[in-house]
Order: sequence, then structure tokens, then C-alpha cells
Amino acid sequence: MELFKEQNNISAAILAGGTNKRFNGKTKANIQISGVRIIARTVKILHEIFDDIVIVTNTPEEFKGYSHFNLVPDEIKNVGPLGGIHSALQAAKNEGVFIFASDMPCISSELVKKHIEFYNKRKCDAAIPKINNLKEPLHAIYNKKVLTQLTDFLGGTNKYSIENFIKDINVRYHSLNDTEENRRAFININTPQDLSCMELYTTANSM
Repeated sequence: MELFKEQNNISAAILAGGTNKRFNGKTKANIQISGVRIIARTVKILHEIFDDIVIVTNTPEEFKGYSHFNLVPDEIKNVGPLGGIHSALQAAKNEGVFIFASDMPCISSELVKKHIEFYNKRKCDAAIPKINNLKEPLHAIYNKKVLTQLTDFLGGTNKYSIENFIKDINVRYHSLNDTEENRRAFININTPQDLSCMELYTTANSM
């Protein structure tokens, strides 16, 4: 495990910002599933793989238990996830930065390692996994060399979608098999209904 950490030369960044309107402003990273916060699940997995972990948050007081990691705010605010990616690229120690949304409770260690291997074998600005036509840019690796381009993009548009930005960079897509396990790794908790479904799923699979 330590050998993999030494060889991957990738930083990890958890995007724990966002307005979380559909959760009445509650930070989704701190939502509990079966008594465990999503952020705790995520950090446990990432700490086994990465030496450098960044948490992008505008409310660092909510993550006091993770002060040993690098907690940074959005430097460019109100531009969605791209603002978090921008701050993560600035703060990370390594050239490659694996970006994770903070509302993914089922991140797979095996899948993360496979994606790092995919990225390291290719020369690209970003490596993004996909299942059929489903792309997941918030479970993806970005290279720091896109930082200037991203800064210019955020200063020159009011359409702050990741999809618009990645059109102009060299992206390689990591095609994954359409399995339940792979799809589960990309599940997002966007609404209270999603949370209820995940709790039911977790309970059913623990019996």
C-alpha cells in the first residue's frame, strides 16, 4: 500500500463546497449514512492511496477533525465545481490532482487505483472515467498545467460548466464496464430522496 502511494505521484482533492440548496444548506460531506459521515468514508479510502490530500471548503470550521489535511477555500467563488477544481490545482503538491465530489459515499479504492494507472500511462490534461455515455468529471484526474487555462475560462464566461471547459483541453476517457459496482462508485447524494435510497441499499446489503 505504501509503495503504491509513493509511486502514484498524484494528489487527492475533495470538493466540499457548494450551496447544498436541496439539503437546506447542510454540507453534504457531513451527511451520515448508517451513522458514518460521507467525508469520513471518503478520507479513510483516500488516506490509504494518497500522501497529499486537499479539502476545498468555504466552511473550514465544519472540518476541524481534518485540520491535518490542507483545507483551502474557493479562491474564485460562485462558479460551481470549477471553482473547487481551480483551488485544488493551486493547493495540491503534485502535478496530477484526483478530484472527488464530497457527496459520493461509495468510492471504490480499486477503481481509484485503476484510474490512476490509466492516467499515468497517457499524456493528457485530464483523465475522466465514463460508463457508456455517462461521464464523471468529479471523479477524475486533472493536470496542473490547465490551471492558467481554467483561470482564463472562469474570467471570460458566465457559463461555468465543467463540460464547457473540458472541450478545450486534452481529455482522455477511461471507459469502464457497465456493472453495478462501477455505477455505484459514482452515486451522488443530491437530494434527501437519494439519501433515503442509499440508506435502504446499505441496510439491505448488510443483512
